[in-house]
Amino acid sequence: MPDARFLDFEIIKEPWNKCQISDGSVLKTRIMKGAKPEFSINSQTLVVLNADPSLKGEPDTKRHTAREIEEAVERKDLSYDTLSQEFNEYILDDGTKIKIYSNITNIDRTELHNIKGNPIYNTTPSIQIEIKPSSRHGAP
Repeated sequence: MPDARFLDFEIIKEPWNKCQISDGSVLKTRIMKGAKPEFSINSQTLVVLNADPSLKGEPDTKRHTAREIEEAVERKDLSYDTLSQEFNEYILDDGTKIKIYSNITNIDRTELHNIKGNPIYNTTPSIQIEIKPSSRHGAP
């Protein structure tokens, strides 16, 4: 995209989405990822886990590869209840409004543990992006 330029933005809201997993843990996610033909969005997926204390194990300082995590799954497709789920909202310096809706479609628990002894989960996110161009782009 040779004619691309950076558009500054303001965060309107960036809530955490929360899932109560059937194993007693709570998963919190905030996802900003995706692209539309008019825009490219650089992103990072944030996931925070409040593990049920009964699932704690030996702390492990090793950084596991995606393959190691996939191979260490001990509980597939855990059921969960959505506790909260909202759009992240942004407004660009040209008046364009962007809403990003994230959803978790799958949660697997591995036998691996992180540096704090919490189990490592493998999640599959899904996102939707809604872009409302400003009137300067021909929007009504």
